[in-house]
Amino acid sequence: MAEASEFAATSSRGGSCAYIGRMVAGCRSGCAAAASPLKRFVMKTGPGIPPAADVAREDAPVLVADIGGTHARLALVRNDADGGIGILAHQQYDCSAFPSLAGIVADFLSRSGGGRVHDAAIGCAGMHRGDTVTSLNLPWPVSLSELRGLGIARVAAVNDFVAVAHAVQCLGPDHSVLLCGPEEPVADGPGLVVGPGTGLGAAYRIPCDGRILVLPSEAGQMAFAPGNARELAVLGQLFAAAAGVACTEIVSGPGLLTLYGALCALDGEAVRRASPAEVVAAARQGDDRQALEAVEMFCAVLGATIGNLAVAGIATRVHVAGGIVPRIREFLPGSQFRARFVGTGTGIMRAALEQIPVRLIDHPHQGVIGAAVWYQQRGQAQAGAQMACASI
Repeated sequence: MAEASEFAATSSRGGSCAYIGRMVAGCRSGCAAAASPLKRFVMKTGPGIPPAADVAREDAPVLVADIGGTHARLALVRNDADGGIGILAHQQYDCSAFPSLAGIVADFLSRSGGGRVHDAAIGCAGMHRGDTVTSLNLPWPVSLSELRGLGIARVAAVNDFVAVAHAVQCLGPDHSVLLCGPEEPVADGPGLVVGPGTGLGAAYRIPCDGRILVLPSEAGQMAFAPGNARELAVLGQLFAAAAGVACTEIVSGPGLLTLYGALCALDGEAVRRASPAEVVAAARQGDDRQALEAVEMFCAVLGATIGNLAVAGIATRVHVAGGIVPRIREFLPGSQFRARFVGTGTGIMRAALEQIPVRLIDHPHQGVIGAAVWYQQRGQAQAGAQMACASI
């Protein structure tokens, strides 16, 4: 079995606290109703981090996981006495190197030294049916019952982008960069969180009575809509092998390689790159015309896809969550990303899109942070419901 990567608790060389953000039960900004008092979200990282058993605690540690198609990121977190959430240990795994999520979790718990864990929150893309989450991008189904078999009494699963959407309220301005639009939204309203990783994920953050409701989606399954003759030719090339082409087959890490292969076929050239990373590297060097065109086309289609999702959800702000976008960030300013984003609307809708800030989240632990916040808020909601029932 392949060994996991080293613990990722090394992002700060100067001390044990790498990140202090804010978390509110309502929205972080832009809510008409008053939000609840701010809480600190403390990310305890850095060299010399004490073992979980030695950390002053209010509750037992909770296992949180961000399961992507390529990597699984696991962490042990604990509620602090001041109401914040502390990350005690964090580790990244290659999903394909293990036979199941239970195998990854067992390895992580044996390494973390955090003692017995009774609660787990799993952020994962896919269809949740009973005790199983099935994803086309994972090498195995996620079995919650197998995790309980490890002695974890309470296991809950949440859509991965619902988890990321919960992380948005915790991340400060230093953890995102503006891709286009104004610095701040000009109006209150829903927010869109979207990201092209192994697949295309998206969720909406909807303000409601002073709090935020997060609505999951399967946006990646929407049909790909070409925006010009070259993209139409690419669609025709892909149609030769499939009855339909979903957005996730284009707007994703593997989708970049798909674009490259289709462009090579259209131009009668041999495929010379075998991975998305190789395509990006070749585009950067400028010695592969199809690689450069693939990256530029990806940027354009990404902008159009985000614009369509923003219009559909009446979004007033957009957060792009990692995935392949940080690797191609240098290409975005000179691409058709912004033009295609605002171009999805006409008239008043175009004007509205021009006023939407689109920000790229730049934080390595957004998935586990979001899963932790979701699980904490889920517990608070259940406790409130029990108190309400007891008072009847």
